[in-house]
Amino acid sequence: MTWSFAVATQRREVASDAEEALAHVTEVYGEATAALRHISAVQAAPCSPAHIREMLQLAEGSPVVVNIGYGRGDLVECNSWGPLSYRLEKARAAETMPDGVGVAVNWRPKNFGTDRAMLVLRSGGYSVLMDQRGFYSDWGGSDGSKLESVSLASGTALLASYAESRPPLKSDDDAVRSSFAADGWTVTVSQPAITFAGYLSSQRALLVPLAVALALLFGLLAILWLRYGLSMAGEFRAAVRRREISAHYQPVVELATGRCVGAEALARWRRADGSQVSPDVFIPLAERAGLIARVREQVVAAVVRDLGRWLRANAEAHVSINLSASELRSESILQEFEETFRVSGIDCRQIWLEVTETSLIDMAEARPTLVELRRRGHRLAIDDFGTGYSGLSYLQQLRVDILKIDRCFVEVIGSDAATRDVTGLVIALAHQLELDVVAEGVESEAQAAYLRQRGVAYAQGWLFAQPLPADGFLVFWSSQPGRIAAS
Repeated sequence: MTWSFAVATQRREVASDAEEALAHVTEVYGEATAALRHISAVQAAPCSPAHIREMLQLAEGSPVVVNIGYGRGDLVECNSWGPLSYRLEKARAAETMPDGVGVAVNWRPKNFGTDRAMLVLRSGGYSVLMDQRGFYSDWGGSDGSKLESVSLASGTALLASYAESRPPLKSDDDAVRSSFAADGWTVTVSQPAITFAGYLSSQRALLVPLAVALALLFGLLAILWLRYGLSMAGEFRAAVRRREISAHYQPVVELATGRCVGAEALARWRRADGSQVSPDVFIPLAERAGLIARVREQVVAAVVRDLGRWLRANAEAHVSINLSASELRSESILQEFEETFRVSGIDCRQIWLEVTETSLIDMAEARPTLVELRRRGHRLAIDDFGTGYSGLSYLQQLRVDILKIDRCFVEVIGSDAATRDVTGLVIALAHQLELDVVAEGVESEAQAAYLRQRGVAYAQGWLFAQPLPADGFLVFWSSQPGRIAAS
């Protein structure tokens, strides 16, 4: 992590240096053009003593200007040092800058006694000579940063000396580079790329204590989490032994009329300190510990205890109960259900049984139990349809009554999600197979309208009601006109 951060930091640093270098180049160029504009405005007669004096003062007063020349044609007639007694041709401008100034680069004037490469700015009859080293010097980049090149818009690089020869820049060598361009200039700054070994060596004093601290922290967190998991597992086993698993009931609404027609029983576990543990936590815990059948048994007992009288008084109502994969591989549930509902007087047709797609992977073991349950009158529902592994194979092998659309397909209704069309396809498939459809997780009227328009029979979700304790559910039921409350 710190290595990635260091690499990103170096790239940002080089980019920042390139931006500063470009500002430096444009500043140096600006000083030279200021001298050019100033001398162009002088009214003295060309090459007169007053004119030459002005040129000399400008050259000596500028940190970047070496000399200023003047000539009406292609020859320099005089410069800051006086009238020329020899023939000196003006540098030919190879490029025009955005401000209209002509420039010649890497020019080596004769009779100057130097091998320095010059930049010549031309406007009117005037030529301003700059030492190109001024672009490379006096630039305060970060440690290790190098102003690798200064170029014109055409790509012509400015040399620091006439004899200098720059190889073409390579992007695949051991350097980090960044370029910036503006106002006709392009600059490239580079730094030697840091190496992992070098970085570790330089950061050893920081990284070793940090690594030790993080290792201790994560080790402590792992121990605490392990202890929490173990303590929760033990606490959960004790809760199951004490039969502390209860049920809440989420109303199922008939979309065509808006009336509640039943509920789904959902397992709930309240710890001794009063806190609720999410089913997403304790259901997987129950499955791993082999306690899922006992959890379901206590949920069934809660349904009989909480809503038995209500179910007997409302023959058209139902309660859905979830079955696990392990229970489908055993016939013990058949005897348990027969005894429970015979004694309670609840009609098996009022108890809907929900199984997930993943519970039906081994159809050979699950099918006999499900066939017998359906023969007794229980309606079978495939829960979370479209999220499992079985595809449509089990629909060809097993007669079911209901498809439940998972909330992940309902929540994308009206959105631009890639799965937005799946909901309609599942509904159409259910109608083709003459199955009822229950939509889970309905939270908006727009979703309900969409489902209603497509002939979905039932829905549940927070748009209608959240899961309620038994007394709350009975109040919700009895508040609807024409409903019979359990007395």
